Amino acid sequence: MEIKTLNVGWNGTNCYIIYDIGSGEASVIDPGGEAERIIAFINEKKLKVKNIFLTHGHFDHILGVQQLKEATGARLVVHEADAVCLRDTHAALYNSLMPEPFRVAKPDILLKGGERTLVNGVEMLFVHTPGHSPGSMCLFMSNVLFSGDTLFADTIGRSDFPTSDPAALAESLRNLYALNRDFVVYPGHGEPTSLFYEKEHNRDFRAWAAKRY
Repeated sequence: MEIKTLNVGWNGTNCYIIYDIGSGEASVIDPGGEAERIIAFINEKKLKVKNIFLTHGHFDHILGVQQLKEATGARLVVHEADAVCLRDTHAALYNSLMPEPFRVAKPDILLKGGERTLVNGVEMLFVHTPGHSPGSMCLFMSNVLFSGDTLFADTIGRSDFPTSDPAALAESLRNLYALNRDFVVYPGHGEPTSLFYEKEHNRDFRAWAAKRY
């Protein structure tokens, strides 16, 4: 399994392309903008994109979705609580002054959390981790965790947006903190890290995991 990171869009979102060199099968996580760059990499590697997975529905994680969907025919997968973000600029926190247009996209699969699927022959588990947004999810594959905007290197996701929920974020972080095996963490922004490193060194992670509302 190969993981390519493309830093895209106005807010520097990490778009991840998971692919198998042999079969060319691929899935894309959070195409947050600059769809042309994402599609150029897919074409260069001759990849067949089967899935577009969204960790959540904020604008900086979805602005390339519709173009990528049209170019590849991939199915679009999002938690049901954030599906509204794909058609509603207010829910997606989109500002009309942003350099990329908002394009409405229709999801193919709505998740509740707890579902599993195979990606390039490797099981992916979708875990609902609300707080940053109502439909935020973490995606687990083997020893890898795609944490979206729930957990970052040395910090945590924001909980001050209109649809954020600090109590829910604390519970989501508490559940991640309770995991007793390590994962390579690929966050929605910034550099990759590891879960055990963050448990030891990330003060915000520790503090929020200990919160009780």
